[in-house]
Amino acid sequence: MKMLIGGKKVDAIDGKTFEILNPATHEVIDTMPSASKDDIELVLTNAQKGFKEWSAVPLWKRIDILDKAACAVEAHRKEIGDSIVAELGVPSNQVQGEIAVALARANAALEGARYLGGDSFAPSNSPSTEGDLVLTVREPLGVALAIIPFNFPVGTFCTKAWPALLMGNAVIAKLPSDDPLSITRVVELMLESGVPGNALQTITGSGSVLGKWLNNDERIDAVSMTGSTPVGAEIGAAAGRNIASCTLELGGNDPLIILPDADMDRAVKESINNRNKRSGQICHSSKRFIVHNSIKEEYMEKLVAALKEMKIGDPTDPETTFGPVVAERAAVEIEQQIQHTVSQGAKILLGGKRFNKTFVEQTVLDCPRTADAARDMEIFGPVWSIIGYDELDEAIEIANDTIYGLSSGVIGKDVNSLLKVAKNVRAGTCVINGGGSYAPPYSPFGGYKKSGLGRQSSMECLKEFSQLKTIVFRQSY
Repeated sequence: MKMLIGGKKVDAIDGKTFEILNPATHEVIDTMPSASKDDIELVLTNAQKGFKEWSAVPLWKRIDILDKAACAVEAHRKEIGDSIVAELGVPSNQVQGEIAVALARANAALEGARYLGGDSFAPSNSPSTEGDLVLTVREPLGVALAIIPFNFPVGTFCTKAWPALLMGNAVIAKLPSDDPLSITRVVELMLESGVPGNALQTITGSGSVLGKWLNNDERIDAVSMTGSTPVGAEIGAAAGRNIASCTLELGGNDPLIILPDADMDRAVKESINNRNKRSGQICHSSKRFIVHNSIKEEYMEKLVAALKEMKIGDPTDPETTFGPVVAERAAVEIEQQIQHTVSQGAKILLGGKRFNKTFVEQTVLDCPRTADAARDMEIFGPVWSIIGYDELDEAIEIANDTIYGLSSGVIGKDVNSLLKVAKNVRAGTCVINGGGSYAPPYSPFGGYKKSGLGRQSSMECLKEFSQLKTIVFRQSY
């Protein structure tokens, strides 16, 4: 496949490419251009033109074009889903869920754009404003850089691109190197639907290299990035130097607190459902399972038994629940993290090993609260770290004993205990009787602490990708 620059499918100017591997078969399925500094310069020059062109298009027409684009994605959802299965290894029985989420987020942004407006202020509400009319309107920021992660490619792209374009910005999408193919196809459909080629462009290649060039360029007016906390810190620093708007959705080590009165079957089901997606490669999936000691043994036994019934292997097999992780390097890191956690006192109750390069066994760890996995080490794979507690305050303390605060959950029956957890856990979301991966397309999503800045959703993304202008009619009546 090619990059999409200025409405054209192009190679890198210097001709360099990199390979896209199927993580399940380890076969090369395509190549992509590896962009150079010259390519970046071309993209930025085009984006300046694209912003002027696209921001001049009336909002109603932008809505129509992007509604047509969403319909085009819907019409090609099987093709896009098959691409995600091939390049990311997502089980085929799960992949349409991502397309559904992507479309829901796109449509939520479309609906929000029809109603999002400014404010008017009561006339003559102070001596200095007598006879004046004060109101606000929303205007685009300019050129927006969208940095897309590997783990939820189409869903995250739609979360960023639709709101940014609806608000009149030009968008440069830095695609993930492991799986850029599905997003590229979505962008092709958007261009075919009427989005100008200079207003939406893609760039591929080394994230550390391209990111440095793009993030430090003063022609970038806004950055929206989903990825790791260390990279997010660098991007935020660069945005700060350039006084650019910055939205960051970063790492998480999300807690799921299971109260002593929890329905055991529900607790086990939610624990699995909030960890099995993408073989555990979701930022806001539950990763630390904080279980009351009176039910901990029963919970672990049932969790292990349920996981043993689930199939790991070929993602094209409709019976498969767990496919590979994104790449061999990721599987090696997960295996090392498991071994590190064991060295800190954890016991392996299930799994614990890597096989066939990119596959990691479903792993259940009985984990002490002093281990890194119980605090700040995010294991991005199919690993359940179980931590016991005796008192509710202790559970909340364990949940908050981390640099992260992306999402969280609590399962139980006592309403007072449930609400106490929801109020006191320091995270951007707390799901009662569910895990943190529950994220409706209309609800604000984002983290506390080192899990990020800003919020994403239909209305919140529209606000993040726009700025307020105040207009004053002096002595207007």
